[in-house]
Amino acid sequence: MRLLAVAAVVEAVSLVVLLANRLTVHLDPVTSVTGPVHGTAYLVVIGAVLLVPGASRTARLLALVPGVGGALALRRLRGDAATAGSATPGRGSRAGR
Repeated sequence: MRLLAVAAVVEAVSLVVLLANRLTVHLDPVTSVTGPVHGTAYLVVIGAVLLVPGASRTARLLALVPGVGGALALRRLRGDAATAGSATPGRGSRAGR
C-alpha cells in the first residue's frame, strides 16, 4: 500500500502542477516533464490497486478516476481494512461494496 500512497500523491501533485502551468504561463518544458509523470503515476495507481489482495470493486473503480483516484482508492482500501477487523457477527460481509 506504500506504493499506492506514493503514487497517489505524485498523481495529485502532478495534476496541480499541470493545471497551474496551463492557467498561468503555459511553459512547454513543464508540460513535457509533468505530463508523462502524471500519466505514469495514474497507471501505477491503477496497477497497485489491482494488486491489493481482496480490494473491493469500488476501490478498483475509484482508482480509475483521473487525478484523485489514487487518494480515493487508498481511503477506501484503508476503510475496508478497518471495517474488516471490527466486523460484528450477523452484520454480513462488506467486501462486495
